[in-house]
Amino acid sequence: MNKLEVKNVSFLYSKGTPFEKKALNNVSVGFEAGKITGLIGHTGSGKSTLVSLLNGLYKPHSGEILLDGVNIWAKPSEISKIRYKVGLVMQYPEYQLFDDTVRSDIAFGPRNQGLSDEEIEARVQSAARFTGLDPELLDKSPFDLSGGQKRRVAIAGILAMDPEVLVLDEPAAGLDPRGRREILGGLSAYVRECGKTLILVSHSMEDMAYYCDNVVVMSGAEVYKSGTVDEIFSSAGELEAIGLDVPVIARIAERLRAAGIPLEGSLYTVDGVRDAIKSLLGGDGK
Repeated sequence: MNKLEVKNVSFLYSKGTPFEKKALNNVSVGFEAGKITGLIGHTGSGKSTLVSLLNGLYKPHSGEILLDGVNIWAKPSEISKIRYKVGLVMQYPEYQLFDDTVRSDIAFGPRNQGLSDEEIEARVQSAARFTGLDPELLDKSPFDLSGGQKRRVAIAGILAMDPEVLVLDEPAAGLDPRGRREILGGLSAYVRECGKTLILVSHSMEDMAYYCDNVVVMSGAEVYKSGTVDEIFSSAGELEAIGLDVPVIARIAERLRAAGIPLEGSLYTVDGVRDAIKSLLGGDGK
């Protein structure tokens, strides 16, 4: 069942001017409830425009964005309520930090929702846990933190509003491998424990393969293909045909198969290739 659905949506920048550019062309795609859906494509493919439409930051020039089957623009005067339900974290959200302490920054959204002090503190603690923030950092200034810690604070501020859908545009951009694993692993736990729906934009095919349940491939302002992770990455040749990368481990597995080694299974993650090799060797890897 889809939590969020895009139906026949088109969007143009600089509409009606000589600089008009079609960013989305009759796009239709669904985002399954309780799942992590990856959104991939080249720069200019329409990914960032699409995520900006999902919580009403932009309004489609045609088509509909449906949340639980209801058009989010059915009542334009209430679009701000949608932004509490569909939380959007843009690239480098740490540049939006502003409060005196980490705790206050995370609490800003819940406080605007009219929650009690007890509810706000519970939201802050929960968001800090999922983003891997040490409790001792909560009373520090966010401007005294490292870049990775600031990123966690910014994401925690959106989690604290308890959105039904969380949309993240390159949440791990610029972080080292450990930072990527900690942030994306925490978000994955958030989806599993809280039953939320997450939409993840990333240029990292490894992240897509490892963390996502489904993947949507954008190309030329349209949806090129969508499906489960298995369906998308089992057709690596199709991704390469439109100039997209594939996980490095998938290339290695493809070369092993081309060399006559009959690997079978999910050959796009390290764990999948490891299991395929163990199975080939008799199950115990010896």
